[in-house]
Amino acid sequence: MVVELSPEDKVIALMGMTGVGKSSFIQLFMPNIVGIGEDLESFTTQVGIFECNMPNSDERFYLVDTPGFDDSNRPDQEILRELSSWLTRTYSYDIRLSGIIYLHRIMDVRFGGAAMRNLSMFKKLCGDGNLSSVVLATTFWSQVDQDIGGTREQQLKNTPSFWGSMVNRGSKIFRHDLAEASGAAIIQYLLDRHEKPVYAIQDEMVNKNMTLEETAAGSEVQAEMDKLRRRYEKDIQDLKQEMGKALNERDETAREELEKEKQKFEEFIEREREEREKMRANAEALWQQREAEREKERSEHLKRMEDLQKQYLEMKQKTKEVQKDAEHQKKVLELQKQIAVEQAKLEAQYNARFSIRSISTNMATTSKARQVPPDGRHTVTSAGELETVVGTVIVRGGNGSDRAG
Repeated sequence: MVVELSPEDKVIALMGMTGVGKSSFIQLFMPNIVGIGEDLESFTTQVGIFECNMPNSDERFYLVDTPGFDDSNRPDQEILRELSSWLTRTYSYDIRLSGIIYLHRIMDVRFGGAAMRNLSMFKKLCGDGNLSSVVLATTFWSQVDQDIGGTREQQLKNTPSFWGSMVNRGSKIFRHDLAEASGAAIIQYLLDRHEKPVYAIQDEMVNKNMTLEETAAGSEVQAEMDKLRRRYEKDIQDLKQEMGKALNERDETAREELEKEKQKFEEFIEREREEREKMRANAEALWQQREAEREKERSEHLKRMEDLQKQYLEMKQKTKEVQKDAEHQKKVLELQKQIAVEQAKLEAQYNARFSIRSISTNMATTSKARQVPPDGRHTVTSAGELETVVGTVIVRGGNGSDRAG
């Protein structure tokens, strides 16, 4: 499904670490959609867009699911490129967020390093002047004693390096117990504000034509990665010394283990170097980068799914012959699970696809003010609307139907 957005639409982004309840929050407003849940949150590698409705109402809005800066398999630069490419691309077409909901688990005992890194990056993306459009929502209240949760909430609110400085600049704190009522209250609060701010990353990259590396968020992530790279470089030197000692002592097993560890660090440093190079891109180049990477990722997942399904069918054909073979049955169940996981990943990736439709007069204004990227393909509908396609092709037929290609 390709979601169509326009400047008049109400779009709200969900941000926070993996496992804070972003996908479950979306499920509240899309109860008939299968495949969105807490398990899917760990598969969120791309921005996903979901068309939603307020409970018992026809009021439509869109929720945007985002990856967190706590993925051990992806460097923070890649996650920042994904978020920034989406935020700047939509802003280029005058699609502005009605607000951002930042979710945090109240059951977490400590506000650890990963949580601090996530929050720091979030602040840099937003900028100090736009924090009144931010909701800071605590989740999983059922998993913690209410008094203990209340104490942690006050600590978040009163500590400047946590939420304190944001609350002082207008951010609003909500408790979300994962129920529809608390979720709807948060959404309604943002919809009632009728403000659509320009966030720091959008202003820097679109209005000021900065590269991602030059932005506040880009500088923040690079400073963190520089520290990590220097640490790994030191670790490599230490490992080389230990490998030399193992070689002298003819301890081949130890030397091989040290070599694997050294290779892991070297691969990280090489990937960090590649990511640094990719961040030297403006908004348009950044979008083209990520589109190519997203399409490659979708193709790879599709191929894996096809291979798994082929294996599954082959094993199912043998099932009658080996019904009493417990090991065979175990493999069949494992393949089913792997297929379900790949299907969930693929669905999450397809939710990243969107197109932008704008009234021609609005688009004309936007083109002058935002320098709308020239690569979007346009078609004029019979109603006189200008349809701009971003990331996929929408073909409008004579009967008003859409076909995605």
